[in-house]
Amino acid sequence: MEIESILKSDVVDLTSIKSFFASDKDMLIQLINVYLSDTIPRLETLEKSLTDLDYEAVRGICHFLKSSLGLMGVSCLEEVAILEKLAQNNEDEAIIKQKLSAIIPVIKESITEYKMILNKLDAL
Repeated sequence: MEIESILKSDVVDLTSIKSFFASDKDMLIQLINVYLSDTIPRLETLEKSLTDLDYEAVRGICHFLKSSLGLMGVSCLEEVAILEKLAQNNEDEAIIKQKLSAIIPVIKESITEYKMILNKLDAL
């Protein structure tokens, strides 16, 4: 199976990683592993903020995730940038939790998708 045939998704936009890494299986594997290892624990913190909001944690995680989500083609980049500003300004807790509720499933879906892609790359 060719790398190009693995790099297909209806969940994430693979344009960026295809343009930079499509011919380098090892770099793709490394990139996806870094995305997963960086994102999964941060997502857990965001989920905790649904019940016990930590403005600074939400702000910091959103700031960190902007570049990752952009490169990895995750569709909630704009929402994460907005959420970062809301948390920075200590906006109403209900608004922040609503935004978190919207982005968390999108990030979770991207993690699942990248795990599947990684399994296929590992099998090559």
